[in-house]
Amino acid sequence: MVTKHRVRQPSTQVVDISSWDVDPDFPTYPEGKQPKKLLVSPEEGLPPFLLPGHRYLFKTPRGWQERQVWSELIAYELSRCADLDVPPCFLAIDGNTGQTGVLVEFFYGYQGEPALRFIPGADFMHAWRSGSYDRKRGRPHDVRSNLTIVRSLGIPAYKEWWGRTFLFDALIGNVDRHPDNWGLLLPSAMPSPDYRMAPLFDHGSSLSYGDPDERLHQIERDLDSYIKRGRHHCWWRNEQEGSAHIELCGLYIETFKPAGMLDDFVIRFSDEAISDVLGWCRNFNCGIEFSQVRAEFLRSLLIRRRELLTALCGENE
Repeated sequence: MVTKHRVRQPSTQVVDISSWDVDPDFPTYPEGKQPKKLLVSPEEGLPPFLLPGHRYLFKTPRGWQERQVWSELIAYELSRCADLDVPPCFLAIDGNTGQTGVLVEFFYGYQGEPALRFIPGADFMHAWRSGSYDRKRGRPHDVRSNLTIVRSLGIPAYKEWWGRTFLFDALIGNVDRHPDNWGLLLPSAMPSPDYRMAPLFDHGSSLSYGDPDERLHQIERDLDSYIKRGRHHCWWRNEQEGSAHIELCGLYIETFKPAGMLDDFVIRFSDEAISDVLGWCRNFNCGIEFSQVRAEFLRSLLIRRRELLTALCGENE
C-alpha cells in the first residue's frame, strides 16, 4: 500500500457513510475499545480519495475521547510527509444518526493484491513469552523482544522500521502502541512464510486528545515537562510501565544505530508541513470541534517534539 500520492480529502467533502453496506462477516467490528463498524464502500459515486468496493472501519469515539478523530487524521497526514506506511484516514459522518467519526481504510484486501492475513504482534509475543504474556494489559512489552521477533521472521531492515516507529510515536505522543497495535502481514497462499510488517495503525491515543481546550495554555507554559511525562507503551528494560518517549528514542538510536536515515526522517516534519495539516483540520465543519486554540497548541507541541528528536539524531551521528 502506497499512500504518498493519494489525493487529500477536501475539507468540504466529509464522507457520509449512511448508505454504505455493513460487512456481512463482521457487522460489529470486535477489536479495540472504541465503537466501530466494518463497512464496504460503494462501487460507484465515490470521491477520488476513496476506493470502490473496499473495506473501511468507521470509528466513533465519544465523550471526552471524541477528539481521537482528529488524532487519527493528523497522524495519517503527517505520516505522508515522511513516506511512513499508515492506513489512510478520512473524516466521516453517519447521516442517519448524526455521528461523526473517522473512516480508516483497511490495509489489506486491495483489488489485484494476493490474499493476505494480518497477525497481531500480541500473537507472537504470547508464543515468545511462553505463557507469561498478559494480553489484556499487553505486558510485558519491551524493545528487545520486538526486535527479536521480527528478526526471527525474516523482516529486512527491522531496526530501521522500529526506529522510525518509535520516532513517529514520540512525535505525536502516542501512548498506545501495544502488541495488538502492531503486527505483520502474511500471504495466505504462500507455501512458506513470507512475512512483512503491517502499516502502523490506531493513532487515536495521541496528540493530547484527552486535554480540554481550557487546559492547553497552561500546558504550553512548560512544554518540556509535559513532553517528558509522555510514555510509550513499550519499555526499554523491565520497567513496570512504558519508557518516556524521548528517552526511549535516545536509547534506541544510541544502542542500535539504525542506518543514517532517522535524522532525515524527523526533519521532514517541517514547520510548514505541520501548519498545513493543522490548518486543513480547521477548515472542516463537523460535529467535533477542532479549535484555533488546539491548532496553535499542537503546532507548538509538534515543533518542540521534532526539535528534541532532531537533537537526538544529531548527537548519535
